[in-house]
Amino acid sequence: MAFVVLLTSVSAVALPLYSPSLLSWFSPSVAATIFGGSVGSQVCERLGGKWGSARNECFTRACYAAGDCGFWLHPNLRCHRLRTGDSIGEVYFWLGNPNIIEGHTFTWLDGKPDSVALTAIIENGILTSVNCLRSPRFALRATRGAVAP
Repeated sequence: MAFVVLLTSVSAVALPLYSPSLLSWFSPSVAATIFGGSVGSQVCERLGGKWGSARNECFTRACYAAGDCGFWLHPNLRCHRLRTGDSIGEVYFWLGNPNIIEGHTFTWLDGKPDSVALTAIIENGILTSVNCLRSPRFALRATRGAVAP
C-alpha cells in the first residue's frame, strides 16, 4: 500500500494514499488534480465537483468566486439541474463561464462546429429563467418517428 507523508509545523502524519482522511486535508479541486486522469475524475465527482478533462482539473461550487468555472463543450448536459431562484454561482458551476453576456441575458454555446445557444436570465445574481435545450438523444429518437416521452 502506498503512503503519503504530510508534514506540518508540529508533526508528520503518514496516511494511506487513497484514504478519506488524506482527502479531507485538501480542497476537492486540489485533491482531484493531485490524482489526475480517471482517478481524479472519480475523486472530484465524489467530493461534489465537476471534472474538466480538457484541463485535467476539478471545478467546485467555489469556481464562480474564484473567477473561473471553465468553458464546457456541452453545458446543456447539466442544465436540467438548475432551478429558478438558483444563485449565479450555481448557474456558473453547472454550465461554466458563459460565452456571451448582454445585460441580464447569459448565453452558452453547446456543441461544435454547429453550436446551439442556451440562454439564461439572471437578475441581481438570481436565475429567473433558463431554456435548457432538448437532449441530443431525444432529438435523434424524434427523427426516427418516436413520440416525445
